[in-house]
Amino acid sequence: MIRQKGKKIQRIRIFTQVLFLVLFFWLLIGAGATATETFTCTDYFFYFDPLLLILNFIATHTISALFLLSLIPVALTLVFGRFFCGWVCPFGAINQFFSWIFRKSRKKKEPVDKRFLKVKYVILLLVLAAALMGTHIGGWFDPFSLLTRSSTVVVSPAVNYMMENSLKEGAGDTGILAKGLKPAYDFARKNILTNKQRGYVQSVFIGAIFFFLLFMNLYKRRFFCNYLCPLGALYGLIAKFSFFNFKVNDKCTSCKACAKNCTYNGSPFEDYTKAECLTCFNCLDDCKFDAIDVVMAPPKKENRPVIDLGRRKVAGSIVSGLVLAALPRVSAGVRSRIHRFVRPPGSVKEKEFLEKCIRCGECMQVCPTNFIQPALFESGVDGMWTPITNPQTGYCEYECFKCTEVCPTEAIERLTLEQKKEFKMGIAVVDRNRCYTYADGYNCAVCEEHCPVPDKAIRFREVSTWNFEGKLVNVKQIYVVPDLCIGCGICENVCPRLDAPGILNTAEEEQREAEY
Repeated sequence: MIRQKGKKIQRIRIFTQVLFLVLFFWLLIGAGATATETFTCTDYFFYFDPLLLILNFIATHTISALFLLSLIPVALTLVFGRFFCGWVCPFGAINQFFSWIFRKSRKKKEPVDKRFLKVKYVILLLVLAAALMGTHIGGWFDPFSLLTRSSTVVVSPAVNYMMENSLKEGAGDTGILAKGLKPAYDFARKNILTNKQRGYVQSVFIGAIFFFLLFMNLYKRRFFCNYLCPLGALYGLIAKFSFFNFKVNDKCTSCKACAKNCTYNGSPFEDYTKAECLTCFNCLDDCKFDAIDVVMAPPKKENRPVIDLGRRKVAGSIVSGLVLAALPRVSAGVRSRIHRFVRPPGSVKEKEFLEKCIRCGECMQVCPTNFIQPALFESGVDGMWTPITNPQTGYCEYECFKCTEVCPTEAIERLTLEQKKEFKMGIAVVDRNRCYTYADGYNCAVCEEHCPVPDKAIRFREVSTWNFEGKLVNVKQIYVVPDLCIGCGICENVCPRLDAPGILNTAEEEQREAEY
């Protein structure tokens, strides 16, 4: 009877995992689809992440009201244990699936590897210490940020490419499946596919990390969840006090079947640790003798303590976090007033931006022109994977303000469309050594034609100059009106010069760093 109930609960768990996983990707991919103008609910998953609540409070000394929603899973964890990791977390569901794919058919119980289980607690201490110095590297490890960033930069473009090419080919007039695929293609074109195929400068690097974590499930079940996830460590600290417990009864034959599919290789029979149990109910399903009971009571003392890290590891983690946060801040490049990167519209001042940004990539996903890209070291080591703009891959659409709507921590502040149109990201600067109207002496109006500012930030003045043939000609040379230019980057993006653009989008006079 108990085993049958365990099987039913297990099926419900799998259903909820699939439900939240589908919801996550539906919101994420839908945010960048053609038909979406403003899609402001993609960031709600982050508001249920208590780790981000703590890190943002430590780094900025403020609390966003929406992040208080993360107290709901915290309260439920005190009752049901570490259920969030086993029932809700989308990245946990993906790791669970790959663990199932890579499962090994062996009867011998693997011992609990307590050495590696300590690592996630070390990472938790490290990111908390770094936050004290105003560096939000928690976004590198947080499962929601990691999954969103990887999906945006790698998964979403790949899915878009495969769907676009396969469905379009089959739905064409000459396709053998034209009648059947045409409705599917029209639906995907409207709700899923992006206007243009996107690409990101760090897709290989970020993708390699993502797939490495997935394929490590071949080595250990739910590798990231058990050994690296700082959010899982935080929930583990809370779950040790929960009332939900598994306990063996007198029917137990010590067969250790309950450990066969345990996510951390423990079991109610042996090595039962509340901090690591994901309440997956696999043990109830695997026990043939109904020897496991579910008990709602405070856990016994021997099951309650968190894995002992030791004073040296605790001190080392804290010091490492402080050093990791401090070193980038004292480098010459960061202290210099000169920088070449441009942040998206609505971005706050750089120091505050690095304190708030969780490196999730939501702004990159919703950008319709592929203008926003993940940084590498342009803004320092601590700015890795924060959003910067790249006019070579896209431009800021004048009538779009999606990126200002989805940032969960308001590192990019929420702006109205009119406010966004007036937000000065930087200004364009003409490279007179490369612009056709200067270097070659003939007329080119591409950048002026595409300038979206109503009064035109790019204009002409007629001059006499020597052209590339050595003839004296009258040419309409372009120039930029700094007070009108907002740094949207479209002029650099559309410049017809193939070797290097004749006009550059720069961070000069950017509004976010102004002193007023």
